[in-house]
Amino acid sequence: MDMLKKSITIIQIDMKVVVCINDKNLPLGANVVEGKEYEVEQEYLNALDQRVYIIKGAVNEGTTKWGMRWIGYDAMRFSTQDSVEIEEKEYMFALN
Repeated sequence: MDMLKKSITIIQIDMKVVVCINDKNLPLGANVVEGKEYEVEQEYLNALDQRVYIIKGAVNEGTTKWGMRWIGYDAMRFSTQDSVEIEEKEYMFALN
């Protein structure tokens, strides 16, 4: 008797949506706009223990007017809206 094997895959995606609440005194090249929603691509703590967001679709690095390199945006410039979590699991089963 032949068995038919099937599998189901569920994908996990963690997505954080934030809104810019402060676009004053941005470094050169930064292009976030107050009131606009952005998707966070990556979040981490920098060397100064500041939470930093890498924003999807925005310029995320450059040089300040004093020549210092910057990467990402200070999380204090944003208000968190929501997070979406989708999990990936694969299930295999046999049909008789």
